[in-house]
Amino acid sequence: MNEPYFWGYARPNGSYGIRNYVAVISASDNANFVARRIASLVRGAVAACPSHGRGEVAEDLKQHVTTLGGLGCNPNVYAAIVVAMEPVIAGRVADRIRQSGKPVEIVTIDDFGGSMGATMAGVRLAERMVIEASRQLRVKVGMEHLTLGVECGGSDPTSGVVANPATGKVSDRIVALNGTVILSETAEWMGAEQFLSERAATPELAGEIVGAVKWYEDYMKQVGVDIAGTNPAPDNIKGGLSTIEEKSIGAIKKGGSTTIQGMIKNGQAANLKGLVLMDAPPPGVENITALGAGGCQAIIFSTGKGNAIGNPFVPTIKTTGNPRTAENCGDNIDVDLSGVVSGKMTLDQAGEYLFDCLIEHLNGKLTTAEVLGDLEITVTRDGYTV
Repeated sequence: MNEPYFWGYARPNGSYGIRNYVAVISASDNANFVARRIASLVRGAVAACPSHGRGEVAEDLKQHVTTLGGLGCNPNVYAAIVVAMEPVIAGRVADRIRQSGKPVEIVTIDDFGGSMGATMAGVRLAERMVIEASRQLRVKVGMEHLTLGVECGGSDPTSGVVANPATGKVSDRIVALNGTVILSETAEWMGAEQFLSERAATPELAGEIVGAVKWYEDYMKQVGVDIAGTNPAPDNIKGGLSTIEEKSIGAIKKGGSTTIQGMIKNGQAANLKGLVLMDAPPPGVENITALGAGGCQAIIFSTGKGNAIGNPFVPTIKTTGNPRTAENCGDNIDVDLSGVVSGKMTLDQAGEYLFDCLIEHLNGKLTTAEVLGDLEITVTRDGYTV
């Protein structure tokens, strides 16, 4: 039996992309409109616009640069244009991207004659980059070069019994092929952290997992909220998940059953093979941004009640095990696994089908979020801007 593979674009740092985007990254929220305008005028250019970017300090500034730079380093990006009001923050993000060996240019409103001058300069740069990117041919790539992110949102009981376990089967298969899978959403390990810590490669890593969950529990208590035994997400409650523990037990199934090799920070590249945990918050846009910054070429996003969001640079494959969601939200669903509920397929068959669909998307099939433009990013923050 031949080993699975995909066709990808080679990058200078040895990674392989499944898309060949020119990224137009706004390094500050007061330049978002320029980044969007550039991308709208150049086919093949894709904008990433954060919700903040001015007045951030300390860890927030570091996370901002790490995340935006990580998105520019993503294997699906051929080259990047960093847009900002002024050159200092743009330079910090651009320097992070240059580490990947990709072409990077900076356009600032201050230095290029206002928003229209910056737009025209960015369009000229993006045009040239897209043409250069179009010359690149795909090459055959083994699955050991794949990093897959797994995410869930808008969950219900079918997430825990169908979509997440099916995703877990895909995760196990990728790990067996020497690829990498990143499981994040730390707060959604709460109540299930012991199941993860038991699978840690070392006792030290087991302690890190338990400690990461405890940090969230302690933080919530500091601000006067105790989410243990409750569920803070209204859509999850409506879906039938009454407690965070109930959701967590289903959520961790996305990571399959293999040994956990390490835990990385929010938006950090894994640089490991096998199953890796990322310590990042669970909200959908925030989390898929972190996974994209961490180098995932694709994300499988399981949803029970329906969630439309996708990442601008990382094809976000929506799957559901809920027959009602597959019918009512079909415009946002890429892989329908509801046959498990109706008895038309087994869970093993669902896992095989989801893996086959993943290969199709790796080889160029567009996701619903890509086609509809349901694409957003946001960067995790700790404190106030000043």
